[in-house]
Amino acid sequence: MRRTVHNAALWTGVVCPRLALEGAGRMRAPGNDAAERPRAAHDTIGGQLRLVAVDEVAARMGVRTGQALTDALAIAPTLDSQPRDRRAEAAWLEDLALVAYGFSHQVALTGDGVVLEVGGSRRLHGPLDTLLASLEEALAPLGMTTVLGVAPVAAAAGLMARAGARAETPDELERRLADWPIERLELAPAERRKLAGLGLKRVRDLVALPRFELDRRLGQGVGRYLDQLRGRLDTPLVYWQPPETFSRLVELPVPVRRTEALVFVLNRVLDGLEHWLRVRDERLTALHVTLFPEDQGPKIAFSAGLGQPGFQRDRLLEILRLKLEPVRITADIERLKVEADSVSGQRPPQADLWSGTNINDAWPALLDRLGARIGEDGLCGVAPKSDHRPEKAWAWTKPGTTAVAEDTPERPAWLLPEPRPCRIDALRLIDGPERIETGWWDGQDCRRDYWVAHDERGHRLWVFREYKPRDGWFVHGVFG
Repeated sequence: MRRTVHNAALWTGVVCPRLALEGAGRMRAPGNDAAERPRAAHDTIGGQLRLVAVDEVAARMGVRTGQALTDALAIAPTLDSQPRDRRAEAAWLEDLALVAYGFSHQVALTGDGVVLEVGGSRRLHGPLDTLLASLEEALAPLGMTTVLGVAPVAAAAGLMARAGARAETPDELERRLADWPIERLELAPAERRKLAGLGLKRVRDLVALPRFELDRRLGQGVGRYLDQLRGRLDTPLVYWQPPETFSRLVELPVPVRRTEALVFVLNRVLDGLEHWLRVRDERLTALHVTLFPEDQGPKIAFSAGLGQPGFQRDRLLEILRLKLEPVRITADIERLKVEADSVSGQRPPQADLWSGTNINDAWPALLDRLGARIGEDGLCGVAPKSDHRPEKAWAWTKPGTTAVAEDTPERPAWLLPEPRPCRIDALRLIDGPERIETGWWDGQDCRRDYWVAHDERGHRLWVFREYKPRDGWFVHGVFG
């Protein structure tokens, strides 16, 4: 019986064939004509604006990559071409790497995607087909076009992804590469021209050329690259690591001031934040958002705290909407920055055994909504404070803050606003006394003997005999 070996090296390449096009419009909210209007991305090449990516609608109208922008607009006057946004592309690749890191700790960025080692991940994620399906499902919320490929070596994984192909063994990889045209290889333009001059068209022709002849005509770089593709030489990789903190600066393609448009952008940022929290095993505690208006106007900053650390997209979006509603935006916003506070140690929510619903989430969710609506300063909680004087043994705290109370004798749940004088002959003392003598350091020193007592109606009271600063009997609290 043949046994499957799961620890053999196997690499998956994930490439974004429309990276320049989608990066240029990544944070744009879809409009009514988004599906039919031709789109493109342009960049400055040789001192002239030229197209670097076009969509299918533009291609059907005769627009091609490499064209001058003016020529493309002459062909398609309705062409919507945006400047290439390399910062947005880099942010998108970071999000892609975050997703990939959830499947493998060996992830490396490429120019148009990532490669990740999945041979060791099959024991956790299942067979290769199952793993790739899970990876594609995890990539879908990013809203980017991706293509996957598989190869036994890292250098070939990206090439296989660009071709949408799979080769799980070295022999299968050799057979696939042999039939490929040389144009598919990652070679410099000068190297391609030299190979074309030699009459070489297929990779098999290049491999059949004697190595000394290849090195003499093209230098050692091409031969080394071939060895890496075929697994005869290790591929040098710089492995990507998730950043220790989350911070994202987003340039908006079109300045906006509408709340819904800003929430749309923030929702996209939450994609990357969710993956960052997962791979770092962190829980979100607060989001800090800064809006940058056009013309260097005053920045607008606000924070959205969570009563219970975690990540729930719907609740976060609701809080962000509530935070944005009272904000007076007098100028279009051209960029925004999102930073996150978090704590380590992700804890899954505690669910009811029978219904499966989260039984601990209603109260924190209510606090989050109230805090976003009336401000975090409008909410407070109560926590014990280390002081023997009952009226000073508590303090206002942030809701959700916990504190450990010292072991103390029984105390009533209800203290009167001020101790009320009483007649001792109308009470029956049950338990006591408890001597409290303290406060000399703050000028409010006291000396009291506390008792539990019953009045004529059977009410259980907390009373004390005070000796300093006054003398007499007083009711201080009522037991439930």
